[in-house]
Parts: sequence; C-alpha cells; structure tokens
Amino acid sequence: MLLLNLTAWGQDKFVLKGKVVDMITVQALENACIHNMSTGAMAFSGHEGDYAMMVHLHDTIVITRVGYEMAVFTIDKNIQSIRTNCYLRLYMKAVMLKQVVVYAMKPYPLFIKDLSKPSDKEKIDVEGVQLSSEDKARYAQTNTNGNLLKYTPLAHPISMLYEKFSRKAKLNRTYYELSDNQDEALRLSEKYNAKIVQRITGLKDVEVDDFMFYCSFSYYTLATATEVDIEQMILRKFYEYKNLPK
Repeated sequence: MLLLNLTAWGQDKFVLKGKVVDMITVQALENACIHNMSTGAMAFSGHEGDYAMMVHLHDTIVITRVGYEMAVFTIDKNIQSIRTNCYLRLYMKAVMLKQVVVYAMKPYPLFIKDLSKPSDKEKIDVEGVQLSSEDKARYAQTNTNGNLLKYTPLAHPISMLYEKFSRKAKLNRTYYELSDNQDEALRLSEKYNAKIVQRITGLKDVEVDDFMFYCSFSYYTLATATEVDIEQMILRKFYEYKNLPK
C-alpha cells in the first residue's frame, strides 16, 4: 500500500514551465514571483517572462509582481496537460494604467544625433531659426532691445530643442496622450482578447497564447487604436508569424 501511494504521489509531481505575461497585451513580465504555498518553493520569471518550478497536483500557487494584481490558483489536471508551456497571466493594477514610466534623458551627444533626423512634423531649421511675419511684428513691439527672440523659447534654442526632442519630453507627451485615452484603456480587454485573435487567425488554445506573445502590442498602441486598426495589426502580425522559420 505504501509503495502504491509513493508511486501515485510521484506521478502527480512534475515541472511546470512557461511564461508570466500581462493579461491583456500578453507581453512578458520579468521578475514576477511564483510562490508554491504548499511546498514553500519560489521562483522568479526571467527577461522573456520564462519560469520553471517543480509542483504537485493540488498545490496552491501565488504569483505577485509590482504594479500587478496578485493571482492565486491550484494545480489541476488541466494545468498538468499544458505543463511544458503554461502561460500565467496577471492583471495590471487599474492605477498603473494611468502612468507611463519616464526614463532618464538620453545623453546629450545622442540627443544631438537624433536631432539631425527629426520627423517632418518636428523639423526645425536649427542654424537659421525663423519666425513668422506675425511673430516678428508682435515681438518687435516689445522691449527687446532689438533682440526679436528675447522672452521666447528661441532665446535659448538648445534648451528649447532639448525639451522638444529629448526622450523624456516625448514620453511625457505620451503620458498625457495616454491619460486622454483612459476610457479606451479600460476597454482594452473588449477590443483585444484571445477570442478575437482566435476568430481572426483560426488558432486555438496554446497556439493563441504563443501568437499573442509574439505580437506583444503595448497598452498605448491598443488604447489609441480602433477595433479595425487592431484587426489589421493582428492580420499583419499573423502573416509574419506564419512565415517564421520553423
């Protein structure tokens, strides 16, 4: 009887591995903590969200990560059947949807390099800064001692250009644009989910997870895109995905 029990217990033991990802975007989540409450074992997801942990049937698993809601689940037969490629999904906290991480400014040499290739919308003649005729007339009436650029951003062109083109400034603008799209951000799960992807691509089960992980659309991209845009994005990515080397 003891031997039979040990054999059965051994069959219930297996390595669970896969990826920890965002619930909606299916982007990889690094440094998520996977804690087996039944055995005390603990693991952390890697750069690509990958993880591996020894588990038994009926173990209780808790997953935590900064900025995300805690997830708790029990190892069952369904999870055991996908034990080699199990996606663990976490919901981003609602408050985090209102924030965009602002990274450090680029070093000045890199900033100057980027400045030499501005977009058409942001192109500025740095060497010969020009004002419109209306601006010239308005500033000529002020006490500028002949300096038409005084009291304007162009009085300090390097500072003005740095603020306009630096990565921090661009991400700050992204933050405000994303804030303006909060209603859309809260509706992301209705605009982009596994059922929609399955309908468009015909993929099923773990294939859908693998494809959504390949897409890894950002929150900002999904929040600002229409449903038609998202469908086109999925189709383009699916064409790339099908043509990947096996």
